[in-house]
Amino acid sequence: MKPSRASVDNPRLRQAAIAMNRNDIPRAERLLKDYLHDAPMDVPAIRMLAEVAMRIGRNDDARRLLERALELAPGFMPARYQFAMLLHRRNECAEALAEVERLLAAEPRNPGYRNLAAVVFSRIGEYERASRLYAELVQEYPANSKVWLSYGHVLKTAGRSDETVAAYRRAIALEPSFGETYWSLANLKTFRF
Repeated sequence: MKPSRASVDNPRLRQAAIAMNRNDIPRAERLLKDYLHDAPMDVPAIRMLAEVAMRIGRNDDARRLLERALELAPGFMPARYQFAMLLHRRNECAEALAEVERLLAAEPRNPGYRNLAAVVFSRIGEYERASRLYAELVQEYPANSKVWLSYGHVLKTAGRSDETVAAYRRAIALEPSFGETYWSLANLKTFRF
């Protein structure tokens, strides 16, 4: 089963999406549950409700919803991506990696999928694989300070100090108000401002 465009054009789902963007989670949840009562197999709506559950920390509910969405539409990559993110957050690394590999098999150049793969590789201690992915990403997206910061984190963990400082400095040059990067530099305890 493939998700239909009908859900995207549905005014109730648009209202739920607006509520989610405004962080009005109770309203979004009500709208989605009401909608799914009438359309229980609408995969994009199930995925949206799973996102609501994740935002409020109901990860078991989110998992069940995402598993149902993928049962109905195994090729619906937004649900698979969200499922991989949930598994990563739950520290279910082997399962997260399996989902990331499925995502990459479908779209090997997708930057979001590669970024998530690098995060999962870092978590399981495969720093070389993670740093290779981040090196590709910073080449392709040289103006993205968050990718430079993440790259610096992996380099730090791999013990590549000079490259770590260079990556953090690049993130600061791109976004001077990005406080997390200054914190990361200070946390090196070898860098002098």
